[in-house]
Amino acid sequence: MARDDGIRLVACDLDGVLWRGSRVLPGAREGLQEVVRRGLDLRYVSNNSTAHRESVSERLREMGFPYGAERVLTSGFATARWLRERLPEGAPVLVVGEEGLVRELCEAGLAASHASGRPASAASAAAGPDALDATAPGTAAAPAAVVVGMDRSFCYETLAAAQASIMGGALFVATNSDATFPTPDGLLPGSGSIVAAVAAAAGAEPVVMGKPGLALAEVLASVTGVPAAQTLFVGDRLSTDIAMGRAAGMVTLLVMTGVTDEDDLRAAAGDERLEHVLPDHVLPDLGGLPGLLDELGA
Repeated sequence: MARDDGIRLVACDLDGVLWRGSRVLPGAREGLQEVVRRGLDLRYVSNNSTAHRESVSERLREMGFPYGAERVLTSGFATARWLRERLPEGAPVLVVGEEGLVRELCEAGLAASHASGRPASAASAAAGPDALDATAPGTAAAPAAVVVGMDRSFCYETLAAAQASIMGGALFVATNSDATFPTPDGLLPGSGSIVAAVAAAAGAEPVVMGKPGLALAEVLASVTGVPAAQTLFVGDRLSTDIAMGRAAGMVTLLVMTGVTDEDDLRAAAGDERLEHVLPDHVLPDLGGLPGLLDELGA
């Protein structure tokens, strides 16, 4: 049982922490099962905007991890929540992203459609007719916002549509700024690469929702009721995971199973300008998590 003044919540990134592609990383299942066994709250906090929370939960289940859509916070979910607090219900939103992001925005009550003009799927249709195709060709409604995330169908047509809307006054929001993401075969371009293309074309900088910004940290604290000081945040990337955790006042843990290697960590430790991205704790993988929880009194 966790102490009232100790760690009460463990929040983990996904890619590079739990898995790489279809491969579960060493110690990950056992480490998180121990979190649940101890009665600690467990949440997953990801910059990935491609999948809806329910899809992420299903993948967690299939790979043997504790699961549940309520445990999952994605940059797409945070973006939808942030925009809905600022835009009226049914406001048209142009999306450079994939189906999971469109669905999150629709479920928040926004009229989200892809920048290419392709039809919304049945999953987004379930959010209701007022949340569909508000910016499809032939309609007059100008987008109130352009949301840019990971989009593996990204093309010139999509870029031009996003550029025109932003230059026309639409709010420019990015789900995250990760330039790359890890796969079993190496790094691939991430959302940040697409965001950079849109920013260059539109001559504008976005409001960024994902790590290292604090939007996800604020949503995490809001939905769990656990303060940052009693949260252990686990990630594999210094510039996003650890930077956000440090800025939010969380206890931070870097695992060396993702994008950060020993050379990166040494370089950061030797550069006083990077002190804000140095983790409180470092482990080779999540197999050492139970021992760290013991050390932290959780």
